[in-house]
Amino acid sequence: MTFKDTHIAKVIPSLPDHVFLAVFDGHGGAGAAEYAESRLLEVLENSKEWIDYRSDPEKDPRLLGEAFINAFIELDALLRSHQKGGSDSSGCTAVTCIVTPQYYVCANIGDSRCVLGTANETVPLSSDHKPSDEEEEKRVLNAGGKVNW
Repeated sequence: MTFKDTHIAKVIPSLPDHVFLAVFDGHGGAGAAEYAESRLLEVLENSKEWIDYRSDPEKDPRLLGEAFINAFIELDALLRSHQKGGSDSSGCTAVTCIVTPQYYVCANIGDSRCVLGTANETVPLSSDHKPSDEEEEKRVLNAGGKVNW
């Protein structure tokens, strides 16, 4: 079984003063991580929220958070369709961040996390989505999933 981490660090084409950072941690193979790496930024830039953010003179960072949420949901659907009938059934966690001229906006899926290192401390920028967390277990069960162990 192959496990693979992939990553992106690039200037965002539609907003060159913004940088997109992401790490994808493949689980059960590399396919999902590679797919997410190749598609997430495109899906994000095509989201309604991203388009609204680009046209917003105030550049409200809450729109970026909403863009991430919807991009992750859409990417999940695209990945499931991409994997349908194939031999790859891998998954991945992801931690992402957009660095704007004023903000760091982070989003994660799974137990990947983002921290910011300063001179004397580490500041968490995300929290893990672990099934041992009561709120996360409830979300999984409400979505029709199950939690083992």
